[in-house]
Amino acid sequence: MPSKKIIRGFGILEQFLSILRMKKAYKFIKKNEKNGAILDIGCGSYPLFLLNSNFKIKYGIDQEIKNIEFKNQNLILINHKILSDSKLPFQRNFFDVITILAVIEHLEYNQIFRIMKECYNLLKKDGFLIITTPAKWSDLLLRLMAKIHLVSPQEIKEHKNAFTLQELKKILTNTKFESDRIWMGFFEFYLNIWVFAKK
Repeated sequence: MPSKKIIRGFGILEQFLSILRMKKAYKFIKKNEKNGAILDIGCGSYPLFLLNSNFKIKYGIDQEIKNIEFKNQNLILINHKILSDSKLPFQRNFFDVITILAVIEHLEYNQIFRIMKECYNLLKKDGFLIITTPAKWSDLLLRLMAKIHLVSPQEIKEHKNAFTLQELKKILTNTKFESDRIWMGFFEFYLNIWVFAKK
C-alpha cells in the first residue's frame, strides 16, 4: 500500500485502520462490478481506496482536494463542498457503487439525509451504497485513543455524530432505500459499523 498521508493530523493506527475499512468495502464489490463506475464521497486529499480499486470509471469527491486526474488510473478527483452544496455534480443513475468511508460521523443529520438522497438518485438500478462509520458505543474510546495519538485528534475532534445500527437503518429507509435491501454489521472489534444498501 502507498505510504502517502491519508488523513489530517496524526494517529499511529490511522493507516492500518484505513486499510481495514478498504478491505471491508472491497468484500462487497464483486469482480463483474469492477468494470463499472464508482464514486467515493469524502475520498480525502489522497484517494487511497480508489487508487487500489479496479473500476473502469473512478470518481472521488472531497473539499480537501484539487481538480486532479490521475493518469493511467481512470480516476478523476473533484473539489466539492459536500457540507454546503445541495447537489452532487453527477447525472442520475450513473454509478454502480458509491462508497462513504469514515465520513458521515463528520456531518450533521440534515447533511446526512441530503447526501443519502443524492446517493440513491445517482445509483443505477441494483447499484449499491457502502458506508463505514464508528459505532455509537465506541465514541468515548476513540476520544481516549486520540488523546494518546493512536488515532488522529483532529479527525476525532470533528466528529459530530455516532450511530447505532437502528439509527443508520432509519436514515436510509427515510431516504428511499428499502428496508429489505439494507444489510449492516460490525467490524474492527465492533468499533465500526459497515452498511451495504442496494437500490
